[in-house]
Amino acid sequence: MSDSSFESPEAAEEAFYRAFAATDLGAMARIWHSGDESRCIHPGGDLLTGATAVLESWRQIFAGAAAPTVRHRLLHSTAAAHLSIHLVEERIGRANADVEGLTRVIATNVYRETANGWRMVLHHATLPLEEERKGHLAASRKEATRRLH
Repeated sequence: MSDSSFESPEAAEEAFYRAFAATDLGAMARIWHSGDESRCIHPGGDLLTGATAVLESWRQIFAGAAAPTVRHRLLHSTAAAHLSIHLVEERIGRANADVEGLTRVIATNVYRETANGWRMVLHHATLPLEEERKGHLAASRKEATRRLH
């Protein structure tokens, strides 16, 4: 399933967001680990297990979709042995949307070093309860002021 070799988790992550922005399922397939170890949770979605289910979800997302604007920035990363965990802020919206037109998503991306280079094994994306606006945090819902844990 994967014929590209990513020399670092950062290279795999850049490829992931390029594939997302281009709605390129072939490129997306080259990023993911090809085994049952792959997991994905899209915002509001359920846990998808295994590369087949994960790639089917991306196929459905990309089907008939215009290429979106996808921006990302790394918030934090940590690594140990052959695993790298990235916490990322994504900004996603219609093509050519300005910053105010992009939806803020927080994601956890996990990469594993394999014999074929670094591969994504987990992408968990969620809409935050609070949204950052003009340098201040503003509640996006009334419930956002409650502590969940």
